[in-house]
Amino acid sequence: MGLGAAGTRGQGRLTGMFAGGTGRLAGTNPLIGVPVLRAIFISYRRSDSEGEAGRLFDDLAGRLGDQAVFMDVDAIQPGRDFRKAIEESVHSCSVLLAVIGQQWLDSADGLGQRRLDDEGDYLRLEVASALRRDIPVVPVLVRGAKMPRADQLPADLQELAYRNAVELTHSRWKSDLQVLAQALKPYLEGGEPVLATPSKPAASAVSALAAQSALIEQVSRELAQYIGPIAELVVKRAANRCQSATELCTAVAQEIESQADRTKFLARCQQHV
Repeated sequence: MGLGAAGTRGQGRLTGMFAGGTGRLAGTNPLIGVPVLRAIFISYRRSDSEGEAGRLFDDLAGRLGDQAVFMDVDAIQPGRDFRKAIEESVHSCSVLLAVIGQQWLDSADGLGQRRLDDEGDYLRLEVASALRRDIPVVPVLVRGAKMPRADQLPADLQELAYRNAVELTHSRWKSDLQVLAQALKPYLEGGEPVLATPSKPAASAVSALAAQSALIEQVSRELAQYIGPIAELVVKRAANRCQSATELCTAVAQEIESQADRTKFLARCQQHV
């Protein structure tokens, strides 16, 4: 789910193969008063690909610095029109990564209606905004997902079907990430980057649950049996927004594809909380 004030996770400099890259400038670092580079917007749906999107964010932020990568719609200020906030944040980026898992196309709301058919769906707004502004959109396929066909998409998303995709897999993550990095390079190069001077990360609110390391470790171990090593990252990110152990188990269980395995995980998870 894109949108970002990724800067709450700290500031950094461009490094590695992306050094010399640039993006559209989207504001000023409130801590030090200088413009910062904002280049990549990660669009994803929590129930579909939160684990992979989080891992992708961490890897890209490690290369470019936190200020250059956006995700998490939670950063929108209360009372603000989220449609305008999404438009502004997408417009400030050089490229949008649309993370697509197996449930991306058909994810439904509480009434059983497909989310993508809702004109106010945040993910649809993110991708449609980028396509409308002719901002490069790179589909990132995870969990064995396939590219959607144009006739399966709302009119304002149909152009997405014709964009070349990159696949990320657990078993080949490092090599797949390099392929993605090469694909991003043309969009990030050219011109002099404007960098923020490193400073201490801004303080952020962390739920009390996130501080319970024993619980986090136990839930991560249980979840890893179903989704692999990425479980630890999924659980830690979910713990930052959950208020109870039961809520945490329910949230991360959505990463398990099989309903039978999901039920089994929840039963075992509840034994430890």
